[in-house]
This record gives sequence, C-alpha cells and structure tokens, in this order.
Amino acid sequence: MTAPLVFLFTSGWISAVAIAILWTITLVVAGRSPEPRVAIANLAPNAISGSALLAAFGLAMRQTQVVWLALLLAVSLVAFLIDLRIRLADQASGLRRRTD
Repeated sequence: MTAPLVFLFTSGWISAVAIAILWTITLVVAGRSPEPRVAIANLAPNAISGSALLAAFGLAMRQTQVVWLALLLAVSLVAFLIDLRIRLADQASGLRRRTD
C-alpha cells in the first residue's frame, strides 16, 4: 500500500504532482477574479517561488547535483522578493488612499 507513495517521494515525482496542483489552483483562482490578467500577474511570483522550492525538493530526493538545488533556491528567493514587493506596494497604495 505504501510502495507507490515511497516511489513518489524517492523518485522526486511528488514534486511534479505538487507543482501541477499549485499551478492548477493558481489558474483557477486567477480565472475567478474580475480581472484575470491582473490576478495572474499578482499570483505568478508566489507560484514561481513555490514551484522552484518544490522542484528543488524533488531533485534533492533524487540526490542531484548541488548546483541545481542552489539555482532553484536562488530563483525561489528572487520570486519571493518580487512577490513581497508587489504585496508591499499594494498595501502602501491602500494606506495612501485611506489617509487622503
């Protein structure tokens, strides 16, 4: 019963499954928004960051070269910083509107 689950983890395929679920949810949420293009632009950095982390996890489970893990972690960090900048800019604009 647990053999397929062990295979998913040791082969790294669990990351591919998780990435597919992550992007499916991201696209569904963006699609339900009144402005889907804006929503996907705002959600994409977060999804990219998560995808890079999940891919790094999958490659680590397969004991791949450290260079690939470092590259994916760097991509995740950059995407996270972009996401953070978008969120902070949205909060700052909201604060300005309330104080006017």
